[in-house]
Amino acid sequence: MKNLNLMGLIVLLVFFTACKENQTQVNENKEIVVISNIIIKEDRTRFHEVPTVFLAEKRANLSFLLSGSLQKSWVKLGDKVEEGDILVSLYNANIDPALQSNRANLESIQAQIVQARRDVSRLKELRKNNSTSKNAYESKQTELKGLVARKKSIVAQIDLSLANQADSIIKAPFSGIITNNPIQAGEFVAAGQVVVSMVQQDVVEVEVNLTFELWKSLSMGDLITATYKDKTLDFTVTELGQNADEVSKLMKVILRLNQQLKPVIGQHVFLQIPQKYTGVYQLPLEVVVDDGINNPYIFVVDKGRAKKVQIQPLYIEQGLIVFTTSEDIQNPVVVKGQSKISQGMKIKEVQ
Repeated sequence: MKNLNLMGLIVLLVFFTACKENQTQVNENKEIVVISNIIIKEDRTRFHEVPTVFLAEKRANLSFLLSGSLQKSWVKLGDKVEEGDILVSLYNANIDPALQSNRANLESIQAQIVQARRDVSRLKELRKNNSTSKNAYESKQTELKGLVARKKSIVAQIDLSLANQADSIIKAPFSGIITNNPIQAGEFVAAGQVVVSMVQQDVVEVEVNLTFELWKSLSMGDLITATYKDKTLDFTVTELGQNADEVSKLMKVILRLNQQLKPVIGQHVFLQIPQKYTGVYQLPLEVVVDDGINNPYIFVVDKGRAKKVQIQPLYIEQGLIVFTTSEDIQNPVVVKGQSKISQGMKIKEVQ
């Protein structure tokens, strides 16, 4: 009885296996109708909106090379100044006394040099007649040389004092507007401390820090469009930094505005920075199949059967996906009906 039951089970198993194999064969031979298109590689440009602010191309933070107290300020915030105008002056207690002392020393040493030269000339004549010793003559010559050396030193100190005196006055390096004047008269000023800032508003620029991928798409002289309020502006790339910031790893780029605007310093503007892609493909997003583990793919028609091709997405924009692949796509791509097919399935394409 047990043997009969076992035989029955074996018969049923063989029957179902045969049915499954027949069904598989039917599926393999069944043709699915799909729509396909030929796609080709092309170069594309994607624009990134990068916010920044208007800056004056000429801007200066001015400071003294010396410390002291602010003697006087001739300007205030918002004043318009011309190149060469005196802006601020510094009082340093050591400058004027040192200059006066060195000038007095110079006058004295010059008188001593005149007398020493007379003495050398007189001793020289006396030596011709052996009326004075050689030591006396040489001693006076040495004295004259020492006086000349001291004069050179004093002149150098006077030049330094005059330079310091000139450095105690700050003049406008260009025509512009005062944007900062933080120190009041009488306040102590350290050497190098900013005492006045100014800008020239005629020429406007912007600075941005970009990733290397965006930076390498730019060249000197490139025209870049931007939006400011309801206006479209043009900028020219004038400087491309060659070294990335150590912390952010971003590259500095400077662009000059090509139009004339009313004062806009400090206001926001949005640049359209291009990123160039070479030899990429583009398809509608719905053509791509997602396997659920971040390995998207498409189907191509290869000798009448479906072939899976993995893709590497670059970006999605306006319902289109731009991507690359590890191999060139030579066959038509399935753009409709891909959800009904699998790898190796026979398909009938309609282009």
